[in-house]
Amino acid sequence: MKKILLVEDDRITSKLLQKYIVDLGYVLSSAISSGEEALREIDLNEPDLVLMDINLEGKLDGIDSAKSIMQRHALPVVFITSSLDYSTLERAKEGNAYGYIIKPFDKKDLRATMEMALVRHEMEKKIRDNENRMTTILNSIADSVVVVTESGNIDYVNPSAEALLVTEKNEILGKNFHDAIKIGSDPNDGMYFPMSMNYIEFNNYITAGTKSIPVDITSTPLRQDNGRTSGAVIVVRDITQQVEYDRKIQESMDKLRRVLYGIVEAISKTVETRDPYTAGHQKRVADIAKEIAREMNLGRDIIESVDIAGQIHDLGKIAIPAEILNKPGRINHIEFELIKMHSQMGSDILKNIDFPWPISEIVLQHHEKFDGTGYPNGIKGGDILIQARILTVADVLEAMASHRPYRAALGIEAAFTELRKNRGSHFDPDVVDSCMRVFIEKGFSMTF
Repeated sequence: MKKILLVEDDRITSKLLQKYIVDLGYVLSSAISSGEEALREIDLNEPDLVLMDINLEGKLDGIDSAKSIMQRHALPVVFITSSLDYSTLERAKEGNAYGYIIKPFDKKDLRATMEMALVRHEMEKKIRDNENRMTTILNSIADSVVVVTESGNIDYVNPSAEALLVTEKNEILGKNFHDAIKIGSDPNDGMYFPMSMNYIEFNNYITAGTKSIPVDITSTPLRQDNGRTSGAVIVVRDITQQVEYDRKIQESMDKLRRVLYGIVEAISKTVETRDPYTAGHQKRVADIAKEIAREMNLGRDIIESVDIAGQIHDLGKIAIPAEILNKPGRINHIEFELIKMHSQMGSDILKNIDFPWPISEIVLQHHEKFDGTGYPNGIKGGDILIQARILTVADVLEAMASHRPYRAALGIEAAFTELRKNRGSHFDPDVVDSCMRVFIEKGFSMTF
């Protein structure tokens, strides 16, 4: 709770304000009657806000006290006054008050004024903190700075620019920027940019001596009061370390991706030991799903997530009795209900793994149907993740085209017929159409 220091020399008003402060949920840090006491109290126990009468007795009235408080502690001060004539208002401005309470007042007025003062003070503090932070950052930047005139001639370079360009400033001062500094990886084909407008160029190069250095370039025009451009400030940032860092990060990401795929493949094979008749099913589903996602131009993240989810979409079957999974005849209702639990079980196993994609949700939804008649939650349409909608099609296609313990393979044409028949009901029509193009027009085939 916010602490309020009350400075009021009228006892009746002070008692009333003390009660109001407590009633409004603030903490009354102290109630004193003079500006001198206020300064001493703040030095010992700094409050969040000072509520102070303008007309205090003593050497320091409220306005003088507020000036000292602002200078020494930058605390918000709210003035209390019975009237606010012009001369008092002018003096009060010097105290930089955060608000005024004019007697007589009620709790609502007091609360509104103090809350506004506290909010304003907090916002100003954040602004000051940000300004200080930005000042520190700017003071520590080692970017190269070049100032050019209206005609593009170099008027100033800082030491960082001299070091970057491997030259003394006297050698390039007065020269045209585009003649003196070659931008682009080819020194004979320098890049030009307009200096009369804001310009940003990322991942370019500056030729310095015999080297091409990767840089980011920012140009900001200098404008006079009449709007006329008088030159430009060009900031050149050497990003050599960043380029190298990005390269290493990419290498690490690629390595982690390979490890992740290896782990997923191992999990997939573990699941298939429980159901040897469907060995390779998850990998084939993942391959089909990837091709469908590519055909739909869904981007790398979707393609990778549907690949990973496809390889472990039946993970939950690890909790289903093997005799049910491998039963050669038709399964009964109870057995089917057990099998239906595998999507929820798989999701539960995966939900605490911090994948960069929603793998747990995809696995959970891969038996949902477009019209809402699927399981486990009966969601439909766009509420089903696109990855799950793709897996549903890929899963049915692969299952029908493959051998199962209770039947022979039905063949790819039968699978196509099933997809077309239930296009728009069980299956997302866009996914079905993309699947057909992948197999029929582009000649994709499964490897058994």
